[in-house]
Amino acid sequence: MDLDQLFDEQRPLPGLIGIERVMVCYCGFTFLMLAVLGSIMENWWVPVIWRVGILAVTFLLYRFYQAHPCNLTYIIRVFFQLALLSYWYPDIYHFAKLMPNTDHLFALADQTVFGFQPALQFSQTLHGAFWNEFFNMGYFSYYLMLIVVTLWATVRCFRRFDRTTTIILASFMLYYVIFIFLQSAGPQFYFPKIGMENVAAGTFPAVGDYFRWHSELLHQTPVTGPFSYLVHLAQGSEKPIAAFPSSHVGLSTIMVWLAWKMSKKLGLVMLPFYIILCFSTVYIGAHYAVDVAGGLISAIIIYHMARAIYGTKFIHRPRKYDALHRYGHKRGQGKHRHHRHHHHHHTAAGE
Repeated sequence: MDLDQLFDEQRPLPGLIGIERVMVCYCGFTFLMLAVLGSIMENWWVPVIWRVGILAVTFLLYRFYQAHPCNLTYIIRVFFQLALLSYWYPDIYHFAKLMPNTDHLFALADQTVFGFQPALQFSQTLHGAFWNEFFNMGYFSYYLMLIVVTLWATVRCFRRFDRTTTIILASFMLYYVIFIFLQSAGPQFYFPKIGMENVAAGTFPAVGDYFRWHSELLHQTPVTGPFSYLVHLAQGSEKPIAAFPSSHVGLSTIMVWLAWKMSKKLGLVMLPFYIILCFSTVYIGAHYAVDVAGGLISAIIIYHMARAIYGTKFIHRPRKYDALHRYGHKRGQGKHRHHRHHHHHHTAAGE
């Protein structure tokens, strides 16, 4: 996409776009959860205020786009929703902490399958600064994958921009619904709580609602270089949630697949980092090995669910359902005459 296309005037798309509708649905679901659990939730008004603010800014961006309809203002609306993932993830803790902790089940599953705890044995076997940086690089590449895939769709494959970004957000939020009800903190939180003597003995007691009152991360991999430092910063606000299934593995699987659909070369470049990432989640103690397996299996299910959500009339509004193809670029001169509309792959209006 060149600068002329970025600022090319359009007829504005009516109503909220798909990615905003996904967010509104998630807001509605969590508002319902707040209504049900608010009486036993500490500071319930904090997530309420955040949601009202998010909805208000979404509406203001919609009005701004209506006043200045072009690809740039459309992209701003989409990127705002993706940026909110930095809020939605820790927000899960408001709900998940009220659910019974299940770490003892997943730790026992690892012990049964392997006879030891991979989350400990892996880092003890491959120790030292090189391996620590290597696997932290893999873990941090998760965040880079999200940036690369969305930017690639924006700059190199704009005809898939709407589809790619909506599927990404829908996938994140489907995982978040799981994590609201399935409270699993991961080895970094659970092992320090029960004591390493219990872990060594293969004894994994249930901790009840301990993580409702204790959200501090007591164990992180040592900082030995730039990547471990970046992971250290990223985990600074980490909450005891979302261990099973591993969304790091699941969402990176989905992002690699979306990248492959846009460009096979991009998918191949991302593939080695993805493989390292799958191992790194266990190496740094963020996940049990069964979490990785859960992430791989759930990725297939979540992707198809997100794709189905995108295909619904409420989210995507397919071509035969309405006349959104009329809201494309206006007829221009030269190369603008052949631009395709970024939302429904139609040629410029009037052609």
